Amino acid sequence: MLSSQLALPVTLPDDETYASYFGGQDSLEVNHLQAAFNHLNEQFQYTYLCGLGDSGKSHLLYATCVHAHELGLSSMLLSLSEVQHYGPQVLEGVDALDVVCIDDLHLIAGDEAWEKALFNFFNRFNEPGKLLLISADLLPDMLHLDLPDLESRLKWGTTLQIRSMSDDDKAQALTNRAKMRGLELSDECARFLLTRLSRDMRALLDVLDTLDHASMAAQRKLTIPFIKATLKL
Repeated sequence: MLSSQLALPVTLPDDETYASYFGGQDSLEVNHLQAAFNHLNEQFQYTYLCGLGDSGKSHLLYATCVHAHELGLSSMLLSLSEVQHYGPQVLEGVDALDVVCIDDLHLIAGDEAWEKALFNFFNRFNEPGKLLLISADLLPDMLHLDLPDLESRLKWGTTLQIRSMSDDDKAQALTNRAKMRGLELSDECARFLLTRLSRDMRALLDVLDTLDHASMAAQRKLTIPFIKATLKL
């Protein structure tokens, strides 16, 4: 069954946590989501995250599933960019879980089968002890959904609009993530990566993985010459 293949912990990076989110555990977003876990048994918890690709909203979905796993709760992350082509049957049985995170909802706007399936899932999942986190690049009433009832459901909970990260934010996020790994990445090196590579945070973090392994293997600190040689820039 597809849903079992997507379950934790297989699909989640181990360093995408609330602590490694830009802004850290003192950010509005993390504080809100942690509070949602604290009130999980009182009522259904639902949050809608709105932001563009560089806002870090996908990180928060990963981190929420990781946090659920740490609390012993069953959880799943459904990235619609990865599972959309399987069809809405991927939602079958998912309502048995405690925590469900759905990323990139905007991708199914206008797809009648997906919209109906998500509406029905929302209604089945809506009960105390459940937490639903949905992300999209636009607010619900800007998604051009064909099903008004789904749009209405998406407006039920708390909506958090997350701004895109600036280059300064990304440089700081890279240095912070490196520090969490015990790796020293200077601000100069972080800015060098931003000027020479894609500014997409996921791609930059993949590069940080490469540099981390190369630094350990060579027993070298990260410098611009070392980065150039490793990445063949």
